[in-house]
Parts: sequence; structure tokens; C-alpha cells
Amino acid sequence: MEHGILESKSSVGKMLIFGAIILFSSFIFSLIGFLLLGILFGASGVQVALGESLTNLNALKLMQILQTTGIFIVPAILSASLFSKKPWHYLGFQRVKTDTILKTLLIVLISLPAINLLASVNQLIPLSDWMIELEKKAEALTKAFLITDSFWVFLVNIFMVAILPAIGEELIFRGILQRRLVELTRSRWTGIIIAAAVFSGIHMQFQGFIPRFALGVAFGYLLEVTGSIWVPIFAHFFNNAIAATGYMLIGTGTVDERIEDIGGLSDLWLLGIISLIATVLLVVNLKREFERNRQLEQPRDSAIEQR
Repeated sequence: MEHGILESKSSVGKMLIFGAIILFSSFIFSLIGFLLLGILFGASGVQVALGESLTNLNALKLMQILQTTGIFIVPAILSASLFSKKPWHYLGFQRVKTDTILKTLLIVLISLPAINLLASVNQLIPLSDWMIELEKKAEALTKAFLITDSFWVFLVNIFMVAILPAIGEELIFRGILQRRLVELTRSRWTGIIIAAAVFSGIHMQFQGFIPRFALGVAFGYLLEVTGSIWVPIFAHFFNNAIAATGYMLIGTGTVDERIEDIGGLSDLWLLGIISLIATVLLVVNLKREFERNRQLEQPRDSAIEQR
């Protein structure tokens, strides 16, 4: 396929095509999942595919992997190939230094109590009964997926909830949606906020909307600051991998489930506030560092051009 055949389309046209690609790809991969689950798991696999059973965890995990691939990864790569002659550049795959990735890991680690604080604040918001019921089901499924004492199951979980979502969701929400929204609205923050809201809302976990929205804003801002999609991908990966590791430690009895509350309103809330302030300061510091580096590179680039 020739890259960039739809490059001349308007921003609105590209967004409509982008949405159609997501719908088509998700349908195809859901169909593939339905067939695979029937072949591999028989009747229980078909029930999982139809959403009628949550008892076969292996079937559920396979469906989750296929859905992440079909809804996020494939549409992002296909859309970039259609909209640009340089699809990887279009998605934001710019080189980034190792120390930037290490600083991103530090930011994620420092932010953990702040995320717990925001989650506990979110829980104070009254919700409808159907929202609470969805939340309970999502929490039960997450724990069934991730609480384990098996290292091999843990590795599958890392692939399923950390690697694939970090790549797929960042390509879709930051690499394409946010950057196109910034172009359309001509506002960096408008693009970041709308993309973060869609990112959080699509998970359909209402008691976690605020912390996930905050993560979306942070990931989006990191992309704007560094110019590289690798930074939010690694930030997303670190965040999800830490969560998966925490659940494994809970499964092995190494830590107590109450670790999820540290920094929240019910447990060391002051730590949560300190974490929030420290996270903001670290991100601002990273931004200033990149701005300084760009200013240092500009005179050098000008000198090269003059020669």
C-alpha cells in the first residue's frame, strides 16, 4: 500500500476516516476473537465472546489482547499509513534519550500516591446504581485477571495490561487524536484535555475517571513537551506494569491490598498531596530542560545553514 494516499484530506475528513477505521478494525478483530475462542475453548469460549460468561480467564485474556490490537494498534498504524508518507514520523516516533525515559520512570513512581489521592476524591462523587454496578464488575474482573502467584501468568499480564495498552492507547489517543485536536482547535491544552477526557471515558470506569483523566493529561503534556510518542508510551507502560506487579505481590501475600490506598484520603493523604506537587514540579522541570536544549540547538542549526 502506498503511504499517504489520503494526505490531502482535511483534518475533519481524516478524523471521520479515522473513526471508520477503528469501527471496521474492531469488528474484524471481534469476529476473529469469536472464531478463535470457539475453536480453542469450545462453548465457554463462545459464551465469553458473547459477553455471557466471565468464568474462563484464559479466554477473557485472549479476547482482551485481540480487542486491544484491533481497536488501538492496527487502526493507529493503518491511519498513519494513509494520512502520511512518513507514518512513523506522523505518529511521533522521534528519538529520545535514555535519561529522559529514566526521568519518566521517576515521575511515574513519584505520582503513585497522587493517583491514589485523586481516586479517593473521585469516590466521593455520587454515582447512579448502574455506574456502581459496572464499577464493581470491572474491579472484580481486574482482580481476577491480575492477582496471581504465578510468574508466568504475571508475564502474560504484563503483555496484556502494560505493553499492548501502552503502545495502542498512546498511538490512538496521543499520537493521532490529540495531535489532530491540537491542529483543529489551534490550542495545545484543548487538544490535551479533550483527548484525556476521551481516553478516560472510554474505559467506562466512573470511580476512576479523575485519576485516569489526570494520567491522560500528563501523558499528553509529556508528548507536547518532548515531541516523542516514546515518552508517553513508556510512562503508560511503567504505570500499568507497576499496577500489575502490585497485584502479583498481593497474590503472593508479599504486600497487603491496602497498599492501593496509600496517599488517599483514608491513608496518608498528606503523602498524596506531596506526591501531586512533586509530580507537577518534575514535569515542569523536564519541560524546561527540553526548552533549554532546543535553544542550544537553534544557534548550531543556524550556523550549519549559513555554511
